[in-house]
Amino acid sequence: MNRILPVLAGLGLLAVVAAAQQSTPKAVVPPPDPSRGGGNAYAVGGIDVDVTARSVDDARRVAWTAAQRKAWPQLWSRLTGRAEAEAPRLADGQIDAMVAGIESQGERFSDTRYIARLGVVFDRSRVVERLGSAISLLQSPPMLLLPLLVDGGAGTLFQGRNAWADAWGRWRGNVTPMDYVLPPGTPSDNLWLTMWQAGRSERSSWQQIISRFDTVDVLLAEARLTRSFPGGPITAVFTARHGPDGLVLGRFSLRVTTEAGLPRLLEDGVRRIDMIYADALRAGQLQADAGLAIDVLPIIDAEVLIGQPLPETSAMILAAITPDTASLVAAERLLRSIAGDVLVRQSAVGGTSRIEVAMPGGEAALAEALAKAGWQLERLGNDLVLRRRLPAVPAAIVALPAAVQPAPVAAKPAVSPAQPVPLPAKLPANPPAGPPAKPPAPATAT
Repeated sequence: MNRILPVLAGLGLLAVVAAAQQSTPKAVVPPPDPSRGGGNAYAVGGIDVDVTARSVDDARRVAWTAAQRKAWPQLWSRLTGRAEAEAPRLADGQIDAMVAGIESQGERFSDTRYIARLGVVFDRSRVVERLGSAISLLQSPPMLLLPLLVDGGAGTLFQGRNAWADAWGRWRGNVTPMDYVLPPGTPSDNLWLTMWQAGRSERSSWQQIISRFDTVDVLLAEARLTRSFPGGPITAVFTARHGPDGLVLGRFSLRVTTEAGLPRLLEDGVRRIDMIYADALRAGQLQADAGLAIDVLPIIDAEVLIGQPLPETSAMILAAITPDTASLVAAERLLRSIAGDVLVRQSAVGGTSRIEVAMPGGEAALAEALAKAGWQLERLGNDLVLRRRLPAVPAAIVALPAAVQPAPVAAKPAVSPAQPVPLPAKLPANPPAGPPAKPPAPATAT
Protein backbone atom coordinates (compact mmCIF):
# COMPACT_ATOMS: atom_id res chain seq x y z
CA MET A 1 0.00 0.00 0.00
CA ASN A 2 2.86 2.38 0.78
CA ARG A 3 4.30 1.76 -2.71
CA ILE A 4 1.01 2.37 -4.51
CA LEU A 5 0.44 5.85 -3.03
CA PRO A 6 3.50 7.52 -4.69
CA VAL A 7 2.50 6.04 -8.03
CA LEU A 8 -1.03 7.39 -7.73
CA ALA A 9 0.35 10.78 -6.68
CA GLY A 10 2.59 10.88 -9.75
CA LEU A 11 -0.29 9.99 -12.05
CA GLY A 12 -2.39 12.70 -10.44
CA LEU A 13 0.33 15.28 -11.08
CA LEU A 14 0.57 14.27 -14.74
CA ALA A 15 -3.19 14.55 -15.07
CA VAL A 16 -3.09 18.07 -13.61
CA VAL A 17 -0.37 19.11 -16.03
CA ALA A 18 -2.23 17.64 -19.02
CA ALA A 19 -5.48 19.32 -17.97
CA ALA A 20 -3.66 22.64 -17.56
CA GLN A 21 -2.19 22.42 -21.02
CA GLN A 22 -5.55 21.56 -22.55
CA SER A 23 -7.32 24.40 -20.74
CA THR A 24 -4.91 27.10 -21.92
CA PRO A 25 -5.98 28.94 -25.10
CA LYS A 26 -2.49 29.24 -26.63
CA ALA A 27 -0.64 26.44 -28.36
CA VAL A 28 2.89 25.52 -27.37
CA VAL A 29 5.12 25.97 -30.40
CA PRO A 30 8.10 23.60 -30.55
CA PRO A 31 11.56 25.17 -30.77
CA PRO A 32 12.73 25.85 -34.33
CA ASP A 33 15.08 23.42 -35.98
CA PRO A 34 18.50 25.10 -36.40
CA SER A 35 19.23 23.07 -39.52
CA ARG A 36 16.12 24.47 -41.20
CA GLY A 37 16.32 27.97 -39.76
CA GLY A 38 12.67 27.70 -38.74
CA GLY A 39 10.63 29.90 -36.48
CA ASN A 40 8.03 32.60 -37.03
CA ALA A 41 9.15 35.93 -38.46
CA TYR A 42 7.22 37.71 -35.68
CA ALA A 43 8.61 35.76 -32.72
CA VAL A 44 10.33 37.22 -29.68
CA GLY A 45 12.28 34.65 -27.70
CA GLY A 46 14.48 34.36 -24.66
CA ILE A 47 12.00 35.70 -22.06
CA ASP A 48 12.69 34.33 -18.56
CA VAL A 49 9.77 33.83 -16.19
CA ASP A 50 9.57 32.60 -12.60
CA VAL A 51 6.05 32.52 -11.13
CA THR A 52 4.65 30.97 -7.98
CA ALA A 53 0.90 30.48 -7.60
CA ARG A 54 -1.63 28.19 -5.90
CA SER A 55 -1.23 25.54 -8.65
CA VAL A 56 1.02 24.84 -11.60
CA ASP A 57 -1.83 25.73 -13.94
CA ASP A 58 -2.23 29.19 -12.42
CA ALA A 59 1.55 29.68 -12.39
CA ARG A 60 1.86 28.77 -16.05
CA ARG A 61 -1.02 31.05 -17.07
CA VAL A 62 0.43 33.99 -15.16
CA ALA A 63 3.89 33.29 -16.61
CA TRP A 64 2.59 33.25 -20.17
CA THR A 65 0.75 36.51 -19.64
CA ALA A 66 3.90 38.10 -18.19
CA ALA A 67 5.95 36.84 -21.15
CA GLN A 68 3.50 38.39 -23.62
CA ARG A 69 3.66 41.67 -21.69
CA LYS A 70 7.48 41.68 -21.93
CA ALA A 71 7.55 40.63 -25.59
CA TRP A 72 5.26 43.38 -26.88
CA PRO A 73 7.71 46.33 -26.32
CA GLN A 74 10.53 44.32 -27.91
CA LEU A 75 8.43 43.55 -30.98
CA TRP A 76 7.30 47.16 -31.27
CA SER A 77 10.87 48.46 -30.96
CA ARG A 78 12.23 46.17 -33.65
CA LEU A 79 9.42 46.91 -36.08
CA THR A 80 9.51 50.68 -35.61
CA GLY A 81 13.19 51.27 -34.86
CA ARG A 82 12.39 53.24 -31.69
CA ALA A 83 13.09 52.68 -28.00
CA GLU A 84 11.08 50.07 -26.08
CA ALA A 85 10.03 52.69 -23.53
CA GLU A 86 8.04 54.47 -26.26
CA ALA A 87 5.86 51.41 -26.99
CA PRO A 88 2.13 52.07 -26.52
CA ARG A 89 0.61 50.69 -23.33
CA LEU A 90 -1.81 47.90 -24.19
CA ALA A 91 -4.00 45.82 -21.95
CA ASP A 92 -3.23 42.16 -21.50
CA GLY A 93 -6.31 41.26 -23.54
CA GLN A 94 -5.17 43.44 -26.47
CA ILE A 95 -1.73 41.81 -26.49
CA ASP A 96 -3.25 38.34 -26.11
CA ALA A 97 -5.37 38.96 -29.22
CA MET A 98 -2.19 39.41 -31.31
CA VAL A 99 -0.39 36.32 -29.95
CA ALA A 100 -0.55 33.15 -32.03
CA GLY A 101 1.37 30.82 -29.70
CA ILE A 102 3.93 30.36 -26.96
CA GLU A 103 7.29 28.74 -27.64
CA SER A 104 8.82 26.72 -24.82
CA GLN A 105 12.61 26.98 -24.76
CA GLY A 106 13.05 25.02 -21.53
CA GLU A 107 10.90 24.81 -18.44
CA ARG A 108 10.82 23.42 -14.88
CA PHE A 109 7.82 23.30 -12.57
CA SER A 110 6.44 21.90 -9.35
CA ASP A 111 2.99 21.96 -7.79
CA THR A 112 3.06 25.72 -7.24
CA ARG A 113 6.07 27.13 -9.16
CA TYR A 114 6.78 27.51 -12.89
CA ILE A 115 10.28 28.49 -14.18
CA ALA A 116 10.86 28.69 -17.92
CA ARG A 117 12.38 30.52 -20.85
CA LEU A 118 9.62 31.33 -23.32
CA GLY A 119 9.20 32.75 -26.79
CA VAL A 120 6.09 34.62 -27.88
CA VAL A 121 4.92 34.14 -31.48
CA PHE A 122 2.80 37.03 -32.75
CA ASP A 123 0.32 36.88 -35.60
CA ARG A 124 1.69 39.01 -38.39
CA SER A 125 -1.61 40.24 -39.84
CA ARG A 126 -2.93 41.32 -36.44
CA VAL A 127 0.32 43.11 -35.59
CA VAL A 128 0.30 44.97 -38.91
CA GLU A 129 -3.31 45.90 -38.35
CA ARG A 130 -2.46 47.26 -34.90
CA LEU A 131 0.66 49.22 -35.90
CA GLY A 132 -0.33 50.32 -39.38
CA SER A 133 2.02 52.94 -40.82
CA ALA A 134 4.18 52.94 -37.68
CA ILE A 135 6.10 49.91 -38.96
CA SER A 136 9.52 50.96 -40.16
CA LEU A 137 10.56 49.80 -43.63
CA LEU A 138 14.24 49.69 -42.63
CA GLN A 139 15.65 46.30 -43.61
CA SER A 140 19.19 45.29 -44.33
CA PRO A 141 20.23 43.60 -47.58
CA PRO A 142 21.15 39.89 -47.34
CA MET A 143 24.32 39.59 -45.28
CA LEU A 144 26.43 36.49 -44.82
CA LEU A 145 26.70 35.65 -41.10
CA LEU A 146 29.73 33.69 -39.88
CA PRO A 147 29.50 32.55 -36.22
CA LEU A 148 33.11 32.05 -35.08
CA LEU A 149 33.55 30.12 -31.83
CA VAL A 150 36.97 30.15 -30.14
CA ASP A 151 37.03 27.56 -27.37
CA GLY A 152 40.27 26.49 -25.78
CA GLY A 153 42.25 28.49 -28.34
CA ALA A 154 40.81 26.59 -31.32
CA GLY A 155 38.54 28.52 -33.66
CA THR A 156 35.77 26.79 -35.63
CA LEU A 157 33.06 27.95 -37.97
CA PHE A 158 31.49 24.96 -39.69
CA GLN A 159 34.22 22.35 -39.12
CA GLY A 160 31.90 20.74 -36.59
CA ARG A 161 28.57 21.38 -34.95
CA ASN A 162 28.88 23.79 -32.02
CA ALA A 163 26.51 25.52 -29.62
CA TRP A 164 27.31 29.01 -30.99
CA ALA A 165 26.10 28.19 -34.50
CA ASP A 166 23.04 26.43 -33.06
CA ALA A 167 22.17 29.53 -31.05
CA TRP A 168 22.23 31.62 -34.24
CA GLY A 169 20.12 29.01 -36.00
CA ARG A 170 17.43 29.40 -33.36
CA TRP A 171 17.64 33.19 -33.42
CA ARG A 172 17.02 33.60 -37.15
CA GLY A 173 13.30 33.28 -36.61
CA ASN A 174 13.12 36.36 -34.39
CA VAL A 175 12.08 39.82 -35.45
CA THR A 176 15.10 41.85 -36.52
CA PRO A 177 15.89 44.33 -39.29
CA MET A 178 18.90 42.21 -40.20
CA ASP A 179 18.61 39.74 -43.06
CA TYR A 180 21.05 37.07 -41.92
CA VAL A 181 22.16 34.35 -44.33
CA LEU A 182 23.60 31.50 -42.25
CA PRO A 183 25.48 28.86 -44.29
CA PRO A 184 24.07 25.33 -43.87
CA GLY A 185 27.46 23.87 -42.92
CA THR A 186 27.97 21.54 -45.87
CA PRO A 187 31.36 19.88 -46.55
CA SER A 188 32.17 22.63 -49.04
CA ASP A 189 31.48 25.23 -46.31
CA ASN A 190 33.97 23.35 -44.18
CA LEU A 191 36.64 23.95 -46.84
CA TRP A 192 35.77 27.52 -47.80
CA LEU A 193 34.76 29.07 -44.49
CA THR A 194 37.57 28.63 -42.01
CA MET A 195 39.08 30.69 -39.21
CA TRP A 196 41.90 31.63 -41.58
CA GLN A 197 39.41 32.93 -44.15
CA ALA A 198 37.56 34.89 -41.45
CA GLY A 199 40.73 36.89 -40.76
CA ARG A 200 41.65 37.38 -44.41
CA SER A 201 41.04 40.85 -45.88
CA GLU A 202 41.79 40.04 -49.54
CA ARG A 203 38.69 41.05 -51.53
CA SER A 204 38.78 38.59 -54.42
CA SER A 205 38.19 35.52 -52.24
CA TRP A 206 35.34 37.26 -50.40
CA GLN A 207 33.78 38.12 -53.76
CA GLN A 208 33.48 34.43 -54.59
CA ILE A 209 32.05 33.59 -51.18
CA ILE A 210 29.35 36.28 -51.03
CA SER A 211 28.37 35.66 -54.65
CA ARG A 212 27.97 31.96 -53.86
CA PHE A 213 25.51 32.73 -51.04
CA ASP A 214 23.85 35.59 -52.96
CA THR A 215 24.71 38.24 -50.34
CA VAL A 216 26.25 41.71 -50.48
CA ASP A 217 28.32 41.83 -47.30
CA VAL A 218 29.74 39.69 -44.50
CA LEU A 219 29.24 39.82 -40.73
CA LEU A 220 31.50 37.97 -38.28
CA ALA A 221 29.99 37.20 -34.86
CA GLU A 222 32.81 36.03 -32.61
CA ALA A 223 32.52 34.29 -29.24
CA ARG A 224 35.64 33.49 -27.18
CA LEU A 225 35.17 31.15 -24.22
CA THR A 226 37.49 30.98 -21.21
CA ARG A 227 36.96 28.34 -18.52
CA SER A 228 38.32 28.84 -15.01
CA PHE A 229 38.47 25.05 -14.57
CA PRO A 230 36.61 22.08 -16.08
CA GLY A 231 32.92 22.33 -15.22
CA GLY A 232 33.43 25.68 -13.49
CA PRO A 233 32.73 29.31 -14.38
CA ILE A 234 32.82 30.29 -18.06
CA THR A 235 33.57 33.79 -19.30
CA ALA A 236 32.62 34.63 -22.87
CA VAL A 237 33.81 37.69 -24.78
CA PHE A 238 31.54 38.53 -27.73
CA THR A 239 32.61 40.71 -30.64
CA ALA A 240 30.45 41.96 -33.51
CA ARG A 241 32.56 42.53 -36.65
CA HIS A 242 31.66 43.80 -40.09
CA GLY A 243 33.25 43.48 -43.52
CA PRO A 244 36.37 41.70 -44.79
CA ASP A 245 38.58 43.91 -42.60
CA GLY A 246 36.75 42.79 -39.45
CA LEU A 247 35.70 46.27 -38.30
CA VAL A 248 34.65 46.01 -34.63
CA LEU A 249 31.16 47.43 -34.05
CA GLY A 250 30.83 46.36 -30.41
CA ARG A 251 32.25 44.06 -27.74
CA PHE A 252 30.93 42.80 -24.40
CA SER A 253 31.43 39.89 -21.98
CA LEU A 254 29.09 37.54 -20.11
CA ARG A 255 29.71 34.94 -17.41
CA VAL A 256 28.04 31.81 -16.07
CA THR A 257 29.04 29.69 -13.11
CA THR A 258 28.52 26.20 -14.56
CA GLU A 259 28.68 24.39 -17.88
CA ALA A 260 24.90 23.90 -17.80
CA GLY A 261 24.38 27.64 -18.26
CA LEU A 262 26.40 27.82 -21.49
CA PRO A 263 23.44 27.51 -23.94
CA ARG A 264 21.59 30.37 -22.23
CA LEU A 265 24.80 32.41 -22.16
CA LEU A 266 25.22 32.02 -25.91
CA GLU A 267 21.58 32.91 -26.57
CA ASP A 268 22.02 36.12 -24.59
CA GLY A 269 25.15 36.83 -26.63
CA VAL A 270 23.24 36.33 -29.89
CA ARG A 271 20.53 38.73 -28.76
CA ARG A 272 22.97 41.49 -27.81
CA ILE A 273 25.05 41.11 -30.98
CA ASP A 274 21.87 41.38 -33.03
CA MET A 275 21.09 44.64 -31.21
CA ILE A 276 24.57 45.93 -32.11
CA TYR A 277 24.07 45.12 -35.78
CA ALA A 278 20.57 46.63 -35.78
CA ASP A 279 21.85 49.87 -34.20
CA ALA A 280 24.70 50.01 -36.72
CA LEU A 281 22.21 49.55 -39.56
CA ARG A 282 20.07 52.44 -38.32
CA ALA A 283 23.20 54.60 -37.94
CA GLY A 284 24.26 53.86 -41.52
CA GLN A 285 27.45 52.00 -40.54
CA LEU A 286 26.73 48.77 -42.43
CA GLN A 287 27.81 50.04 -45.84
CA ALA A 288 29.05 47.32 -48.16
CA ASP A 289 32.67 47.59 -49.28
CA ALA A 290 33.02 48.72 -52.88
CA GLY A 291 35.72 46.08 -53.37
CA LEU A 292 33.14 43.33 -52.85
CA ALA A 293 30.95 44.44 -55.74
CA ILE A 294 31.16 42.29 -58.87
CA ASP A 295 31.55 44.29 -62.06
CA VAL A 296 28.93 43.03 -64.53
CA LEU A 297 29.42 45.85 -67.05
CA PRO A 298 31.77 43.80 -69.30
CA ILE A 299 29.13 41.06 -69.39
CA ILE A 300 26.39 43.52 -70.32
CA ASP A 301 28.47 45.27 -72.97
CA ALA A 302 29.77 42.03 -74.48
CA GLU A 303 28.74 41.52 -78.09
CA VAL A 304 26.60 38.47 -78.61
CA LEU A 305 27.84 36.34 -81.49
CA ILE A 306 25.03 34.35 -83.06
CA GLY A 307 25.86 31.24 -85.03
CA GLN A 308 29.49 30.99 -83.92
CA PRO A 309 30.21 28.13 -81.50
CA LEU A 310 31.97 29.10 -78.29
CA PRO A 311 35.32 27.47 -77.54
CA GLU A 312 35.12 24.49 -75.27
CA THR A 313 35.92 25.31 -71.65
CA SER A 314 38.03 22.80 -69.78
CA ALA A 315 39.11 22.79 -66.15
CA MET A 316 42.76 22.38 -65.15
CA ILE A 317 44.57 22.08 -61.84
CA LEU A 318 47.63 24.31 -61.63
CA ALA A 319 50.37 24.14 -59.02
CA ALA A 320 51.69 27.52 -57.87
CA ILE A 321 54.62 28.00 -55.51
CA THR A 322 53.36 30.33 -52.76
CA PRO A 323 55.97 31.03 -50.08
CA ASP A 324 53.79 33.76 -48.51
CA THR A 325 50.31 35.22 -48.64
CA ALA A 326 51.31 37.94 -51.10
CA SER A 327 52.45 35.38 -53.68
CA LEU A 328 49.18 33.44 -53.33
CA VAL A 329 47.15 36.63 -53.83
CA ALA A 330 49.30 37.57 -56.85
CA ALA A 331 48.77 34.14 -58.44
CA GLU A 332 45.00 34.32 -57.92
CA ARG A 333 44.85 37.84 -59.34
CA LEU A 334 46.91 36.83 -62.39
CA LEU A 335 44.72 33.82 -63.20
CA ARG A 336 41.48 35.74 -62.66
CA SER A 337 42.62 38.40 -65.10
CA ILE A 338 43.17 35.70 -67.75
CA ALA A 339 40.88 32.73 -67.12
CA GLY A 340 37.13 32.69 -66.96
CA ASP A 341 36.74 30.92 -63.60
CA VAL A 342 39.29 30.39 -60.84
CA LEU A 343 38.80 28.35 -57.66
CA VAL A 344 41.42 27.84 -54.96
CA ARG A 345 41.14 24.12 -54.28
CA GLN A 346 43.92 24.04 -51.70
CA SER A 347 46.10 26.86 -50.42
CA ALA A 348 49.43 26.31 -48.73
CA VAL A 349 51.31 29.44 -47.69
CA GLY A 350 54.93 28.41 -47.51
CA GLY A 351 54.46 25.56 -49.97
CA THR A 352 52.57 24.70 -53.15
CA SER A 353 48.94 25.75 -53.73
CA ARG A 354 46.51 23.95 -56.02
CA ILE A 355 44.32 26.24 -58.11
CA GLU A 356 41.52 25.07 -60.40
CA VAL A 357 41.20 27.13 -63.59
CA ALA A 358 38.41 26.94 -66.18
CA MET A 359 39.65 28.42 -69.44
CA PRO A 360 37.93 28.49 -72.84
CA GLY A 361 40.27 26.75 -75.25
CA GLY A 362 41.97 24.61 -72.63
CA GLU A 363 45.63 24.43 -71.77
CA ALA A 364 46.85 25.84 -75.10
CA ALA A 365 44.79 29.01 -74.75
CA LEU A 366 45.86 29.44 -71.14
CA ALA A 367 49.54 28.99 -72.00
CA GLU A 368 49.26 31.55 -74.80
CA ALA A 369 47.59 34.08 -72.53
CA LEU A 370 50.15 33.51 -69.79
CA ALA A 371 53.01 33.94 -72.26
CA LYS A 372 51.74 37.44 -73.08
CA ALA A 373 51.76 38.26 -69.39
CA GLY A 374 55.30 36.96 -68.88
CA TRP A 375 54.40 33.56 -67.38
CA GLN A 376 54.53 29.98 -68.56
CA LEU A 377 53.22 26.51 -67.77
CA GLU A 378 55.76 23.77 -67.14
CA ARG A 379 54.84 20.10 -66.99
CA LEU A 380 56.63 18.35 -64.07
CA GLY A 381 55.39 14.79 -63.78
CA ASN A 382 51.64 14.94 -63.21
CA ASP A 383 51.71 18.60 -62.14
CA LEU A 384 51.21 21.63 -64.35
CA VAL A 385 53.35 24.25 -62.62
CA LEU A 386 52.88 27.98 -63.05
CA ARG A 387 56.25 29.73 -63.40
CA ARG A 388 57.47 33.15 -64.43
CA ARG A 389 59.01 33.14 -67.92
CA LEU A 390 62.72 33.93 -67.87
CA PRO A 391 63.92 36.41 -70.53
CA ALA A 392 66.00 34.92 -73.34
CA VAL A 393 69.73 35.70 -72.99
CA PRO A 394 71.24 36.83 -76.37
CA ALA A 395 74.61 35.41 -77.44
CA ALA A 396 77.18 38.02 -76.46
CA ILE A 397 80.08 38.91 -78.81
CA VAL A 398 83.19 39.11 -76.66
CA ALA A 399 86.29 40.93 -78.02
CA LEU A 400 89.65 39.38 -77.17
CA PRO A 401 92.13 41.57 -75.31
CA ALA A 402 95.03 43.08 -77.20
CA ALA A 403 97.58 40.82 -75.51
CA VAL A 404 96.19 37.73 -77.12
CA GLN A 405 95.43 39.20 -80.54
CA PRO A 406 97.09 37.11 -83.28
CA ALA A 407 100.16 38.70 -84.84
CA PRO A 408 99.66 40.20 -88.30
CA VAL A 409 100.89 38.05 -91.17
CA ALA A 410 103.81 39.59 -93.06
CA ALA A 411 103.15 40.26 -96.72
CA LYS A 412 104.96 37.96 -99.06
CA PRO A 413 107.21 39.57 -101.73
CA ALA A 414 105.72 39.77 -105.10
CA VAL A 415 106.80 36.94 -107.36
CA SER A 416 107.28 37.62 -111.04
CA PRO A 417 105.30 35.31 -113.23
CA ALA A 418 107.23 32.33 -114.55
CA GLN A 419 108.66 32.75 -118.01
CA PRO A 420 107.03 30.49 -120.61
CA VAL A 421 109.12 27.58 -121.74
CA PRO A 422 109.46 27.36 -125.53
CA LEU A 423 108.13 24.16 -126.98
CA PRO A 424 109.85 22.26 -129.78
CA ALA A 425 108.49 22.80 -133.21
CA LYS A 426 107.49 19.17 -133.64
CA LEU A 427 106.81 16.54 -131.06
CA PRO A 428 107.86 12.95 -131.72
CA ALA A 429 105.04 10.56 -132.53
CA ASN A 430 106.19 7.95 -130.04
CA PRO A 431 108.16 9.40 -127.16
CA PRO A 432 110.96 7.14 -125.98
CA ALA A 433 110.45 5.19 -122.80
CA GLY A 434 112.34 6.13 -119.70
CA PRO A 435 112.86 9.40 -117.95
CA PRO A 436 112.07 12.49 -119.90
CA ALA A 437 114.93 14.12 -121.62
CA LYS A 438 116.33 17.30 -120.14
CA PRO A 439 115.78 20.39 -122.13
CA PRO A 440 118.82 21.68 -123.91
CA ALA A 441 120.89 24.22 -122.04
CA PRO A 442 120.55 27.73 -123.36
CA ALA A 443 123.27 28.91 -125.64
CA THR A 444 125.78 31.23 -124.05
CA ALA A 445 127.55 33.97 -125.88
CA THR A 446 131.26 33.40 -126.45
